[in-house]
Amino acid sequence: MTSPEPTPTPPHDAADQMPAYPVLCYRQRQRILATQLDATLEIGRQREEEAAPVVRIDNGLGARIILAPIDDVAISRSHVELAQAAGGQVRVRNLSASQPVRVSPNQTLEPGAETLVVPPALLQFGEYAVRVDPAEDEQLELEGLPERTIPPGKQAPPASVAMLGATFDETKLLRWLETILGVFQSAANTHDFPEQAARAAVKIVGLDAAAVLRFDDGRWRTEAFYAGDQREGDNQTSWAPSQTLLGWVRRDRRTFRHVPPTGPDTPRSLQNVSALVAAPILNGAGEVIGALYGDRRSGGSSGGFPRITEFEAKLVELLASGIAAGLARLKEEQAAVEARVQFEQFFTPQLAMQLQRDPKLLEGRNAEVTILFADIRGFSRISERLGPDRTMAWIQDTMGALSESVLAYDGVLVDYIGDELMAMWGAPAAQADHAALACLAAKQMMESLHAISARWQQELGVPVQLGIGLNSGIARVGNTGSSLKFKYGPLGDAVNVASRVQGATKYLGADCLITGETLQRLPAGVAHRRLARVRAVNIAHPIDLYEVVAQPSPDWKEHCRRYDAALHALEQENWSDAIQSAKRLASDYPQDTAAAALLKRVEAAERTSKLGDTSVWQLPGK
Repeated sequence: MTSPEPTPTPPHDAADQMPAYPVLCYRQRQRILATQLDATLEIGRQREEEAAPVVRIDNGLGARIILAPIDDVAISRSHVELAQAAGGQVRVRNLSASQPVRVSPNQTLEPGAETLVVPPALLQFGEYAVRVDPAEDEQLELEGLPERTIPPGKQAPPASVAMLGATFDETKLLRWLETILGVFQSAANTHDFPEQAARAAVKIVGLDAAAVLRFDDGRWRTEAFYAGDQREGDNQTSWAPSQTLLGWVRRDRRTFRHVPPTGPDTPRSLQNVSALVAAPILNGAGEVIGALYGDRRSGGSSGGFPRITEFEAKLVELLASGIAAGLARLKEEQAAVEARVQFEQFFTPQLAMQLQRDPKLLEGRNAEVTILFADIRGFSRISERLGPDRTMAWIQDTMGALSESVLAYDGVLVDYIGDELMAMWGAPAAQADHAALACLAAKQMMESLHAISARWQQELGVPVQLGIGLNSGIARVGNTGSSLKFKYGPLGDAVNVASRVQGATKYLGADCLITGETLQRLPAGVAHRRLARVRAVNIAHPIDLYEVVAQPSPDWKEHCRRYDAALHALEQENWSDAIQSAKRLASDYPQDTAAAALLKRVEAAERTSKLGDTSVWQLPGK
C-alpha cells in the first residue's frame, strides 16, 4: 500500500509543537523506565511519603522521576535535572550535593554544575544511566486505513463476510471475532476492558506487545499494557511508544500502521521494532482521547520479517472501538451517579431514580402540591447560649431529624432557610395523597422532638419546639435556583400562604397549622380543630386555619367542641359567652396554649370591638 496522500494538518497545540525527546532510564544496563522530555524532569531517589520506584510524577512545574528506593543512598533524592534548550540541545544540571554525573567518556559534571548536550546523550551516576535520544523523524513513513475511525454511538457502513475475498481461514476468523466480542462484552459489564483489549490485540493480531494509552493534559499516558511470551522482560514503565505515530493518529483521527525499513537509517526509537500499529480511541464528539497501540518486533512471535496487514490494523481498530464504547459507558455511569447524588440530597432514592430516567419531570410546570414550612422556636436565644460551634451541631441534628421525616413520607426537601425547613409533596411526580403525606411527615416531626430534646437537654435546658405550617394549592414547580446551583421547588401564592401559616403558629399557640385547602384533601379521621379565620401580611384573601395534633387526648372531641363554642361566640361578638367560655376552657386545659391565646384574643376584641369585624383576625406579624 502506498503512503497516504498529504492531508491538511490541524494547527498543532503546545504538546505537538514540543519536540519528542525519548528519555530511557536504566539500572545495571536493564531498562526500567521510558518517558519523554516534554517538561523539565527531575530525577532522583524516593523521598518520604512518595510513591515507590520506578515512577514518573507530573506536577505544575514539570515532572519528577523516582528511579531508586528511599534507602538507596548511591543516588541523591534530587540527582539530575533535564530540560529542553534552544537549538535542539538539552540542558543537564547535577542537583546532587556530593556525587558527580558522567555526561560523556571525557566529561564529568560536578555537583551543582550544568551543561548543554546534543542528543543522543548518555548520563551515568552510580549503577543508573539515563539516555536522551533525538526527536523522532517526523517524516516517518506511515500507512493509514482508508476511512477515519467511527466515534461511539455513530452508525458504521454495512459490511459482509464476502468483502474479505474468496480465501480466508474461517476458523481463525471465528476465533478473532470471539475475542473481539469478549472485549465488547467486557466494555458493557466490567471496568477491566482496557486490559482485556491490550491482551486481545496481542493474542488475535499476533503482536508482541500492546497498550491502551490515554491522551490527557497534552501527554500520552499508559493505562494498560500487555506483552507476549517473548516480551516478558518488558513492563508498562520501561516500554515507550512512538510519539510520531501517535501524533499522526491524533491529528488525523485514523488508524495508522508502520513497517519500517531496515538499515542504518532506522530511527533510534524504532530499533528492534519491525512493525507498529495504533488506532484512535474516540469520544462521542469524535475527539481522540486515547489510542490502542501495538508493535511486532523482528525475531518476535511472528519470526522472519514481520508485517502488520491492513486487515490486522482493522482488527486493532475494532478493539479500539470497543474501548471507546466502554469509556463512553463509564462516562454515562459517572454522570448518572453524580446526578443521583445531587438528586438524593433533595429527593427520596426512589424519586431520584425516577428523575434520572425522566429528567423532563424537572422542567417548570404547574402542579397541585402541599407545601410545609417548619421553624425552630427560640433559635436566636438558644444559639446565643450555645455559641457558634454547638449551635451548628444542634441545628444539624435537628434539621437531620426533620429531613428524615420528609423523606420517610416521600417528600421533597426544597430548602433550609436558617432555622427553617421547607418541603413539598405533589411534584415532581404527582401524588394523589400529597396533603395526607405532608401531614404524616409533620406528625413525625412533632414526635421526633422528644428524642432531640433529650439529647440536648443538658445544654439547652428547655425542650426543642417547632412551628409547622402547611398549605395546598397550585404552584409553579421547577428549578428555582440557577444554572450554577440547583434548587427544585415551588413558586406562587400557595407557597406564600404556607409561609404565613407557619408564622401564625406563634400567635395562635399551636405547633402545627394547616389551611382549609389542605384539610379538604385529607381523609376523614384526622384529629383537627379550627382555630381562626385570619388575614396575613401581603395575603389578600382571609385564611381558615386548623390545628392538627400528633397525639389527641382521650377527651379530644369534647375539648374541640368547647373551643369551637368559644370561637363561635367571639366571631358573633357575643362577648359575655365568649369571655366565659374562653376563661373556663383555659382554666380546665392549662396546657392548651391555643386556649390561652384564644382568651387573649377575646379580651382584646371586646375592648376594640367597635374598630372592625372580629370574625377575621389580623395577624400581628409574619
